[in-house]
Amino acid sequence: MKIINKTVLILITILSMTTIIAQEKSKAEIDLGVDFASRYVWRGLEFSDSPAIQPYVELKYGNFTLGVWASYETGGQVVGQEFDVYVSYKLGPISVGFIDYTFPVDGFSDGHFQIKNHIGEAIFSFDGLDKFPLTAMLGMNVYNDDTNSIYTEVGYPFKIGETALNVFIGAGNKIYSIHGNYAITNFGFTATKEIKITDSFNLNMSASTIFNPNTEDAYLVLVISL
Repeated sequence: MKIINKTVLILITILSMTTIIAQEKSKAEIDLGVDFASRYVWRGLEFSDSPAIQPYVELKYGNFTLGVWASYETGGQVVGQEFDVYVSYKLGPISVGFIDYTFPVDGFSDGHFQIKNHIGEAIFSFDGLDKFPLTAMLGMNVYNDDTNSIYTEVGYPFKIGETALNVFIGAGNKIYSIHGNYAITNFGFTATKEIKITDSFNLNMSASTIFNPNTEDAYLVLVISL
């Protein structure tokens, strides 16, 4: 009888552990995809002079996200490549995160395992509420930038018909502006629309009109996402 009870107890324990593990695994999700951008323009700054391919892969577990993102310019400009690793934790509308930036050069060693070739940025963001959809973010470089450059941005999302729109304005200092002073470097709007291709496949497309009064530049960037 004792042997039977022990056997039943072991089976119950194994089943319980299996259920817990299955539940834990179900919380984890892996997402991957690629964007095709007509230009790579980031925070009002042009990082490519030809179309760019931008793949990504990320792991989501509850409120935690770990991902890798890259941008490869199709025109072969040596400064048009980027490889980033990012991590974030979301609690309601508040997110805190960190991005490690590197900029590989085709045909040369990237020196990826040397910390001097990286730039790290800590990010704090507010993703908005249903009744208060305004978004905001603050980013500050925390290593390999002696000036600890800061970038801030606010946005307001809304919809017109089937098209999602976001109006934004951003400002930064040091590496973001010509003279290093805190200045508006990025404003405009982004229109995003999902286009149905088949019953099981949709194509996401966005177009951003971007102005940088600091460099006196303007861009219209088209991005197709798969």
